[in-house]
Amino acid sequence: MVKNVLERYVIKDWKLKLLSLVLAIMLWYTVFQIGEPKKDLTIPVSIAHLPKNMMVTKMDPERVFVTVSGRVSLLKDLKDRDVSVVINLNGIKEGEAVFNFSKANVNVPRGIEVVDIRPGTLRLTADRILEKSLKVLPKLDKKWKGRYDISSVSPQYVTAEGPRRLLEKLATIHTMPINGDLHHNEETVTVGLDLEDVHQTNVRPDNIRITLKKHSGRDNPE
Repeated sequence: MVKNVLERYVIKDWKLKLLSLVLAIMLWYTVFQIGEPKKDLTIPVSIAHLPKNMMVTKMDPERVFVTVSGRVSLLKDLKDRDVSVVINLNGIKEGEAVFNFSKANVNVPRGIEVVDIRPGTLRLTADRILEKSLKVLPKLDKKWKGRYDISSVSPQYVTAEGPRRLLEKLATIHTMPINGDLHHNEETVTVGLDLEDVHQTNVRPDNIRITLKKHSGRDNPE
């Protein structure tokens, strides 16, 4: 009885079984030495619970490197969009702030573990949102200066909503240079605003309607 069992389960195909045992030991040794597979991802930093009257004007870095580990089958299909890095800004004050990243800031699918986050700190600047009226200053292209006069501007004021520290210093906003193919004694054009100095600011409306009249004493602008 015992002999039959030995012959059937041990001795029969013993070379194949020995090879399988050796391969299993090698696999175990490899996993033990190397550890779980890892994968590096580049993830944008998101913010949550930002007070409604506040805005973030600067954030460094805007993306972080996240190293995760898990089964090969899970890591193989893992994409950057499957992972998120979130900073809670509840109660944030005006000015600069520094946050230290931890694994709690990283959301990963089940079965995935966060190994490392680089860099480990985030610096950001927050400012209170201010709404302010700015007077529109139309700007003629140098080609038409002395040839046309500005008759009317509509609207004369626009509403700007943006960072307090920027808007408190401003009272006016220029249009883009008024240009085009002007021939008639009176011309009405629509021109955009020059937003170069009002970054991160929402301006309403952003197009201005301007009426021009040919400068007195000039019959032909050419």
